[in-house]
Amino acid sequence: MQPSIQFTVTNQPFLVAAFVLSVAAPVFAAKADVVVLRNGDHFTGEVKQLSRGQLKLSTDDAGTVYIDWDKIVAMTTALQYEVVATSGARYVGVLAPASNTQLKVVAKDGTETVLAFLEVASFAPIKAGFLERIDGTLDVGGSYTKSSGVGQMTIDLDADYRRPSSEVFTNFMSNVTRSSSETITQFTLRPGYMHFRDDGWIFSPFAYVARNVDLGLSLGAAAAFTAGRYVQRSNRSETLVACGAAAGKEELTDGRTIGDFDAVVSIATSVFRHDYPKTAVDLSLLMFPELNRWGRVRANANARLKRELFKDFIGTITVYDTFDSEPQVADVSRNDVGVSFSIGWTF
Repeated sequence: MQPSIQFTVTNQPFLVAAFVLSVAAPVFAAKADVVVLRNGDHFTGEVKQLSRGQLKLSTDDAGTVYIDWDKIVAMTTALQYEVVATSGARYVGVLAPASNTQLKVVAKDGTETVLAFLEVASFAPIKAGFLERIDGTLDVGGSYTKSSGVGQMTIDLDADYRRPSSEVFTNFMSNVTRSSSETITQFTLRPGYMHFRDDGWIFSPFAYVARNVDLGLSLGAAAAFTAGRYVQRSNRSETLVACGAAAGKEELTDGRTIGDFDAVVSIATSVFRHDYPKTAVDLSLLMFPELNRWGRVRANANARLKRELFKDFIGTITVYDTFDSEPQVADVSRNDVGVSFSIGWTF
């Protein structure tokens, strides 16, 4: 016999009301955040996060709105947030106004930390839904020339699953060229994990998978580990530098397979503006100087200009260069350089 549990409510409606209110209270509390702008406007809703100089706020009347951080003078929240300062220091607590140029982080034990607004690089709620932690862009572009019968399609995906002290990311870029005689697929895939320490250091294990037949690479894969930190971070730009080591294998187009042991150098810098039209410039360089073949350096460089076309859709121009100083297959190129234009969706 299975045990059963029954609830009987008779002539006690206040118990039901109390239960409903206790469950709904956190929901209503989350919508009680207040944001005050320099021009005196007030917004009431749920503060989602601050990222790359822009505050994301969910409201009942206007939906989700995005506000430039330098236009805000005061903020009050009901939930706790992990706040990251431009120095790399991290603080946890509810947010409260301190002055027109300062924000207060109040911890559970009552400890108060006052930061200038310009000292706040980002913050995210301690509790948030799975989908709310995902940020990313998907860009798709293509071209076709009838006279040559050559068609080309590009796909560029960047997605991040964010938590207060960590991030899971995936970067994927693919270029497919099709003609009457063959189809050539080239891509790079970089999934990984990033952990943010309280002292400002960042540790990131990741995998790197690539295919580029122009450089003699049928398929390459490597496991890497890097450590680094933001050397510059503000509400308008940021620069991350990291280095480490990697080990992997390359399957070459001539049928051979070789092993690699590499140093890793990663540099990524971004400059962004959130006033309409939103604009961002992203530059990245990932280098693999080989340690078991001294003098060989492989690198992947990307320059990307994004500009808003209309809500949640952006136009992107990408310039990329995949480089191998000493290709391991005879009579192949050392560089694969390309330019693409695509239409993207931000989610």
